[in-house]
Amino acid sequence: MCPDNGCLQSDYYCLWETEDREFKVGIIGTGPGFLSFLAVIFNEQYREFLPNMRLVGVAEPNPASPKLKALKNRNIPIHADWKDLLDKNPDLDLVAEFTGNRFLRNTLRQALPAHTSLLDHSMAVFVCGLHTMAQTSTHCRINLQEHQALLQAIIDEVREDIMLLDLKGNVVDANRSVCDRRGLSKEKLNGQPCWKVQTLEDGLPFCSAMDPKCPFLITRETGQKSEALMTRVDAEGHLRYFRVYSYPIRDSSGAVSHIMVMRRDITERTRRERMRQQAEKLAIIGEMSTFLAHEIRNPLFAIAGFTNSLLKSKCLSGKEHEKLQIIAEETKRLDHMLTSILNFARPARVTVAQTDLQAVTMETVELMSMGYRKQGIEFVTTFEPDLPLIMGEPEMIKQCLINIIKNSIEAMEHGGTIGISAGRTEPHVFLDIRDTGKGMTQAQLEQAFSPFFTTKDKGYGLGLAMIKKMIEESGGLVDISSKEGQGTTVTLLFQPVLAGDHSG
Repeated sequence: MCPDNGCLQSDYYCLWETEDREFKVGIIGTGPGFLSFLAVIFNEQYREFLPNMRLVGVAEPNPASPKLKALKNRNIPIHADWKDLLDKNPDLDLVAEFTGNRFLRNTLRQALPAHTSLLDHSMAVFVCGLHTMAQTSTHCRINLQEHQALLQAIIDEVREDIMLLDLKGNVVDANRSVCDRRGLSKEKLNGQPCWKVQTLEDGLPFCSAMDPKCPFLITRETGQKSEALMTRVDAEGHLRYFRVYSYPIRDSSGAVSHIMVMRRDITERTRRERMRQQAEKLAIIGEMSTFLAHEIRNPLFAIAGFTNSLLKSKCLSGKEHEKLQIIAEETKRLDHMLTSILNFARPARVTVAQTDLQAVTMETVELMSMGYRKQGIEFVTTFEPDLPLIMGEPEMIKQCLINIIKNSIEAMEHGGTIGISAGRTEPHVFLDIRDTGKGMTQAQLEQAFSPFFTTKDKGYGLGLAMIKKMIEESGGLVDISSKEGQGTTVTLLFQPVLAGDHSG
């Protein structure tokens, strides 16, 4: 039933109660407004506003009227006059008059039955207005859809993760990168908290709820854009760097209604930046080495010489001899440290040759296993078949392996396993050294290759930095991955010897 409350709302309900009913329409004349009225009847977009209408006939005394071409292929009967139209269609719901004849209009009002409504020529302006409005609406809608599609395509092509969040941190929209990373459609992602949606490449969660460093929370509190550098360790133990940005989205009143968050993986860029910084450090160390050599080493040699001479004296008491012995040992230690620094600062004299990586590795493992097998250290080696020769100096590779293995042994206080494997990963030949030791923290992993950084009580922090320097100067690369409590893996990447390459 239609609610009759004496307001426009009741008329609205009455109109749409008839949406399933078909209204039979007849037209008299083809004057101004005729074509617009046809568009209203035949265009499906008007079904959103008007009930279903069916044109059953047109009364036009001039069958050659050019406007009748609009009815071509529609099988609409053309009547010679309006009386014939009404006689053939006594159940018409609406008659539209487009002749402009006032006398005919008055005649029709008297002739039409009570169930038939009349739309006269003077009312055609509203039909034209409705038609124009619909055309404008369609044009605006198409333009809006085109702009939306273009903007969505641009955002989807951006490789960074982009999410639109409400003020609770729930996803309202996301680009294709986020969907692909989670393997879920946008519809399934919408409504989920952002910290459950954002993941690393391996599916691990990127952050936890209410992370105090989160730019989203800062923007929500301050209403200003924010950004932060975040580091994460992925499932393989590699350190990843991300730059996270957040931008406030305001409504018409100026209040923050949503927040856009963008996450960019800057691991490779950070790695290059770190390499540049390390190169600058090495350049500074190189300049300092000359000063160290002249200003420290010469006095150090004099101290060591006089100390050794005094130690040979038979006039020393026991305490004096003990003190001189301490001076001699500390002098030797300082000389060893100075030598390490100078060796690190000087360009390495690496002779690049064709080397059998498997043979060098097995020789090193056999050497190291002799001394450490009794300490509960187990060596496990795996080599892919048909490994190509590599470019590298055998003794240099052996020295790097020894240093890495020693680090692994020191990380396994109660024994463990050192797995060494080699294979191909285009375009390199790799050598992995994995241990089951205590692993490294995120902070330690970040500083692993920095000169003079060490976690040991003894040493100068040049081990991994020196290995990296020597391997890279021979054309290779070094990578490290680790998780606290889950061991560490050092990967050496070498250039394979190509067919026809006779260098070395």
